[in-house]
Amino acid sequence: MLYLRTGLPGAGKTLNAIREIDLEHQADPNDPERRLHRDPDHPDLPPRTIYYYGIPDLKLDRLKSRWVEFDTPEKWYDLPDGSVIVIDEAQRVFGNDGTRARPEKVTRFETHRHQGLDIHLITQHPSLLSTPVRKLVGKHINFIRPYGREKGIFRHEYEFCIDNPEKRANFKQASEERVTLDKAYFGVYKSSTVHTHKPTSPGYLKKIPLLVGIVLAALGGLAFGIYQVVHSAESEKQVLRAKSDQAVDSSAPSARNVQSATGEVARAESSSSTSKRLATRQDYIEDRSPRVPDLVASAPRYDELSKPRDFPRPVCAASSDPNLVDRAADRHFPVGIHDKKLMTCQCYTQQATRMKTTFEFCMDVVVNGYFDDTRLSPQYATGNSTRGVTTSPSPDPAAAIRRGRAATSPPQEYVSDNRNLIIGMPASEPMPWKR
Repeated sequence: MLYLRTGLPGAGKTLNAIREIDLEHQADPNDPERRLHRDPDHPDLPPRTIYYYGIPDLKLDRLKSRWVEFDTPEKWYDLPDGSVIVIDEAQRVFGNDGTRARPEKVTRFETHRHQGLDIHLITQHPSLLSTPVRKLVGKHINFIRPYGREKGIFRHEYEFCIDNPEKRANFKQASEERVTLDKAYFGVYKSSTVHTHKPTSPGYLKKIPLLVGIVLAALGGLAFGIYQVVHSAESEKQVLRAKSDQAVDSSAPSARNVQSATGEVARAESSSSTSKRLATRQDYIEDRSPRVPDLVASAPRYDELSKPRDFPRPVCAASSDPNLVDRAADRHFPVGIHDKKLMTCQCYTQQATRMKTTFEFCMDVVVNGYFDDTRLSPQYATGNSTRGVTTSPSPDPAAAIRRGRAATSPPQEYVSDNRNLIIGMPASEPMPWKR
């Protein structure tokens, strides 16, 4: 077979060629008349002689096979049948000479198998060889050595000659293997008079410290911004408290009735009791210990700050989609039968948090809606407008119009195209978030 071994200078093509060929054809130490790596179909074949050309100062005593140098590469076909032939810098012998003539050294490649020859041509790139030689290559091995490293050299093996083996688009046609420069074969031949091939690092590795610095700077800026926002909010709270205390102190004595006096007494008593209650270390801990586990706001010290500002209003959604019904149990959604259909139903608050309800209550809200008696009744305006709605004495007409229209609307329903989803909610409530 005609082998082509390519690779840029310093890629390790010659060293790996010597190593692979030497190990493949070495004799068995226990039976020198046979090969160590035997062919299962022909186990009794003798070791093969390797004839080489173009490899300077090859140290034969360090090799495992029988290597013989020859000096007539143009007449390689005159070597004994069954030989292995290695020609380094093959472009000097089989390069493009600018003519269409086909000398015998090229045409004999067409019938080299008749002599049982295996020929290895080593060169930097396939384009350096003549076209007829490239067309007869039976196996092409290309070496790529990224960034000059000794480990992780890519060995790409093709079943025919690839004109541009360095292109990534051709890698998918190759049988890829990662090899190293075997130190046992260092110094076996003279590769160059001066070694200038030094390992380098990829460009992106050099940018990693800069990227790390940018990320750390961004995180530091973000932390500083959060601190400034929190500090500003605390400052505003302190200013508001100071203004409130000042307004109380400057109020006229006539405006203070019995109730305010009672409040002052109560606050004084509360302050006194608080100071007494926090007199010991245990009192201090109890003042900060939540009454309800995992709910920090339930600690006694937050009682004055945790007064309710709103209450939950249900917004319920139901679906008969089999996929949603199957997942309802895992998500702890209520499931039941409605209109002879297996359905799941879940209610949410206006803050898009889940409410724990029964299936029947949820479906009732979906079907009939939910009446919120905490909302003001609309008063329709008189005059030329037929759509105007006001809620006296609301200072914001636009908000009053929106509330009036929503309050007079029927319970809303929404049916999707493919989910059979039905949503029921109080008037003017937004759609729940998709969970």
